[in-house]
Amino acid sequence: MNRLPIINRRFGPSLLSTLLVLGVSVSSTVMAKPNSELAIQETFKPYQCEGNGIISHTGGVSTLNTLKYFGTSITIDVYNSKPEQAGQALCHALNVVQEYHYLASNYSTYPHVENIKSINNSPASIHKIDPKLTALIAAGLDWYDKSDGYFNIALSPVINLWRKHRSECKGKIKDNGLCTKPGMDKLQNAAEYINIEDISLNQADNTIRLKTGMSIDLGGIAKGWMAEKVYEQLKSEGLTSFMINAGGNIRHLGLHTEGREFVTAIEDPLCKKFDYQLPECREFEGQYHEVIHGTDLTIVSSGNYLRYYRVKDKEYHHLIDPKTLQPKPEGISTSVVLDGLQIFADVISTTLFLMPLEQALEFADRSDYLEAVWYLDNEGNKVSSANFDKYRFKLSD
Repeated sequence: MNRLPIINRRFGPSLLSTLLVLGVSVSSTVMAKPNSELAIQETFKPYQCEGNGIISHTGGVSTLNTLKYFGTSITIDVYNSKPEQAGQALCHALNVVQEYHYLASNYSTYPHVENIKSINNSPASIHKIDPKLTALIAAGLDWYDKSDGYFNIALSPVINLWRKHRSECKGKIKDNGLCTKPGMDKLQNAAEYINIEDISLNQADNTIRLKTGMSIDLGGIAKGWMAEKVYEQLKSEGLTSFMINAGGNIRHLGLHTEGREFVTAIEDPLCKKFDYQLPECREFEGQYHEVIHGTDLTIVSSGNYLRYYRVKDKEYHHLIDPKTLQPKPEGISTSVVLDGLQIFADVISTTLFLMPLEQALEFADRSDYLEAVWYLDNEGNKVSSANFDKYRFKLSD
């Protein structure tokens, strides 16, 4: 499940005004076959920094920008480090982003890795996979029980049905009000292939096999997992102050270069949905519904206000409830702040959005590593977990 990039501003020095990205580096060599036919052998070089991201140094901040991975923009700012050290660390961080992008992709296969798309292309085969992918899949399976079934990496056949109908809602079909949604009979047929027990993962041998007809989707876990692995990489290289913005997944460590805590503003989802045309969204203060401060936090949101389409004046978004096989009809967004288990940020925000509110509040209040706030409706009503207020930035802070 793709994440929503709804947390994308912070207070402090501005980002570079332009994000540049070049193509993936592929070199081609002409080789002679024994039968004298010519063939092009492509040597895929997936882990180069040059051409896959821009690293710059300005105003005491070293920055990596890339648009190539996880279907979103990724920015990493490093503070209080020499450009040489920061530049090398940012290149290594980009390598981590690349590695998990290739492993977790369910859209493309790559010549150097057995990934989710490879598994989905031949589900009943036994696939030998990278131990890093084994760990990621195992965590997804583990969270099925922890989330009371609201997080299910095997939901892909149902998600794909909704995705197909949403992608067809464009052009004349959209203009003429002819968009459709999948029928319940087709959804129930797809649900025959979403049983988590039909995934055979051997963690000792790093192999996986699915039931014929199944497919898996790590979109609800992979980006947050990657962001935490990038955090670990940067920290291991001695960096003590940085911020990662992976398409709205915010992860930071230490203090801002100004010597204060990081401050992250969470955009009002209705402002984002209506392109800031609502009257209350035209003033700066109205564009954000929460402002969070801290020194070593993850902040991420899940919501229904960007990736949706209309069928007969009813909106259908991309977050599918595994129990109903339908988009959840209530709620606008859920934002979570974590000071522990940050690697599961995406999982937790998705789970807390899909759960009934009472159950979600109970989940948050019994977890000492997270707080959350729910944006409930078009009137802007909200509710938050018991101790969320400790992260709210106040003018007196």
